[in-house]
Amino acid sequence: MNGTFKINLSTPMGMKSGTISLTEEDGKLIGSLRALGHDNPIKNGKVSGNSFEFAGVLNTGFGKIEYSAQGNINGDALSATAKTKFGVMKINGTRV
Repeated sequence: MNGTFKINLSTPMGMKSGTISLTEEDGKLIGSLRALGHDNPIKNGKVSGNSFEFAGVLNTGFGKIEYSAQGNINGDALSATAKTKFGVMKINGTRV
């Protein structure tokens, strides 16, 4: 589960790239999402096997978007969806 992933994030403003860094500590997931030029800490992170979930606020530079994300890590591949008030954003990434 631990690592940094280069990601593509489908946002209301189009496809954006970034990174997500994740660390598992005693079943809790901590880390940050770097996208749109901003570091965004994750909160309420949980891990179960290869699955994870967390929430946060994505700073877009024009405003902030609250989200809750769920996904999986299989080997070096990360796949997730983030639910927002603007719809669902897809996140795909590869461990760096």
